[in-house]
Parts: sequence; structure tokens; C-alpha cells
Amino acid sequence: MKQISDIKVASSDEDRERIFRFRYDVYVTEMGKSPAEADHQKKIIRDELDDDAHLLYAEDEGQIVGTVRLNCRSKKKFPDVWEQRYDIEKFAPSFGDHISMTSRMMVAKDYRGSSVPAALVGAVYSAGREMGSKFDFCNCAPSLLEFYEQIGFRRFTDGFMDEDNGYHVPLVMLARDTQYLRQVRSPLYRVARNFEHEPETGAWFQKTFPSHAGIANSRSRNTDEFWKQLSDQLAAPPAECIPLFESLSDEEVSGFLRSGTVLSLQPGDRIIRQGDVGDEMYIILSGVAEAVSRKEEQEHSLAIMSKGQIFGEVAFISTAVRSADVNALTEMQVLIISKGFLTRAMRKQPEISAKVLFNLSLILAQRLRDRTDSWVEAMTS
Repeated sequence: MKQISDIKVASSDEDRERIFRFRYDVYVTEMGKSPAEADHQKKIIRDELDDDAHLLYAEDEGQIVGTVRLNCRSKKKFPDVWEQRYDIEKFAPSFGDHISMTSRMMVAKDYRGSSVPAALVGAVYSAGREMGSKFDFCNCAPSLLEFYEQIGFRRFTDGFMDEDNGYHVPLVMLARDTQYLRQVRSPLYRVARNFEHEPETGAWFQKTFPSHAGIANSRSRNTDEFWKQLSDQLAAPPAECIPLFESLSDEEVSGFLRSGTVLSLQPGDRIIRQGDVGDEMYIILSGVAEAVSRKEEQEHSLAIMSKGQIFGEVAFISTAVRSADVNALTEMQVLIISKGFLTRAMRKQPEISAKVLFNLSLILAQRLRDRTDSWVEAMTS
């Protein structure tokens, strides 16, 4: 695969229209989504943020293969929905002219394992720094949290349900906290050290968001620390209370997980929405969740799940859409297992991964058996 590092700025209406069509190709044609902003007649995706946005793109042999968008708040306030989701009112009094938002990052399917994503991230970071940004906001699906946190983004507030994309997590990058980028071994550190460093932004963030400032980035946390965190939350070693890891030793489970991404949820959060596409499953570390099926405006409770149980596994191992909602009934902590995570584990630890997948097949078989028994009971009662 070609390594592409040259990122271009859309400098004409023609460039922008090509980007809008590329978005449609990725989101609608490939992924099967139908965002509200999609124009199915023109086959483009465009919204109000594009009016004054800095649009970047990667190109290969005349075809766009990746794009990302940057908006600076100094030019125009963000739409109300984004001002609220990103808690901008907490940042604006001190940093109103130094706030940016990164969005609409998309990469063509055949280039997602290439240099294109990293090149886009580096280019949009440099563009933001040149425009004076100190805090850059974005959001992502839970399966991409690991990727964005490795870049240097941090969590700072609760997630939200996006009408088009499902449950998403708001993130912020302290663009001038160079020391943090170095600490998490961000690929942006080499770029950041060429710009001004402002450690006081990091101190302000820790003071303003103390509960989130303490969330450990997986790049700055070793395996032993992560194992202790999981054991503390489960009140037992993970191998003893998570069926997915049954018959594995502590060393095997620790080696399989190494480090991972833990997500906090609030009561009422809908982490999975019926009909959405998703490529991650979740292990409940603490709290209680309910799986609910929706049909013809009626809801049917399918299961109550608690510590050690998994959910989202059907879509995780198939291309099927989510078959039910999963709602947090209490405060929760869940461990995210994405397809990318499992793919890396299968490559590096095939024997352990085989045991995990075998356990997953047993869990699926048991759930199918339970569902069949319930159906038979309902038909014969």
C-alpha cells in the first residue's frame, strides 16, 4: 500500500465539492448510514460548519482517499448543539478565541491501515496550532477511544447519543500541553515541540475537570496498573468472574488485555442503539444494564446484565446491525473490546485469542438456547 503524507487544503469550490462527495461515498454508500445532512440527489454530505471550515484532504492518483475538517471558534461560535455537548461555556471565558473543533474525519476503506489517518491528524493539528488553538474538540464512537487517546485527546464530560451515529464520547486535546503529548507517546509530539508550550493549560484542565483528569491514558499506564484497576473494580481477578476468560490463567488474561479502554456511563445512557452499526463489545466491570428490544413503538425487556457479563457480542462478530438497545440502569464501568483490539491479539497471541473466542462461542450458544427456551415457553403457554 502506498504511503501518503502530502495533505492538501481545499482551496476551491471544486475541491470542496469533491470532499462532500467523498463523505457521501464513505458514510452512505460504504457504511450504509443516512445522516440528516446527506443530500441523496446530489450525493454529497454538507452541513453548516462547512461554510467557514478549513477542509483538508489526502489524494492518491487524483482520487480523494481521506479528509478532515477544522473549525475555529474565533471566526464563528459553534452551533448550539456542539456548544452544549462540549461544555464550551466552561472554556470560553478564558479561551474563547483559542478553541477549535475537528470533525468529519473519514478515510477510504482501502487506506485505513495506511499512513493516511496519521497524516491527516498531523496536518489538522498543525493547522489548529497555526490558527492559535489551545483546545481542540472532537467526538468518537467507543471503539475509537483508544485511537484518539493515543493521539493525545482526553475525556472531560459525559457521552451523548448522536441521532445519526449512536453513542459518542466528547474529547478535547490540550494542543499546547506538550509534556502530556510526550507522556502518552503521541505521534503529534514531534510536531508539538516546534510550537509554543503552555503547561498552565494542563493545570487549568486538572482543576476544572478533576474527575476526568484522573482517567489514565492506556499509553501512560503499564499492564500491572491496568490489571490492578480491573481487579479492584471487579473485586476479584478478571479470570475468576468474567465468563469470557473462563479457564484462562491470570497471566493469560493479563497478557491478552495488557491495557485497555474503560468507559464510564451514567444512569439512562444508551450505550448501544437498536439498528446501529457497531464493531465493539463490552464487558461490565461494575453497575447494571438492561437490554431492550423495540418493535412498533413497544419495548420488551430482554435481559438485565451485571458485573462480568458481556453485551454487543453479536454485531461484534458479524456485520449485522445492533439487535437491541442497551441502557445503563446505574452508574457503570465497562471495558471496550473492539474488532481492532481482537485482530491485534489474534496476531500477537493466537493461542490465548483462540481460548477467548471459544468462550465467546459458548456464551453465544447459551444465549441462543435461552432465547429458544423463552420462545417455546411463550408458544406453549
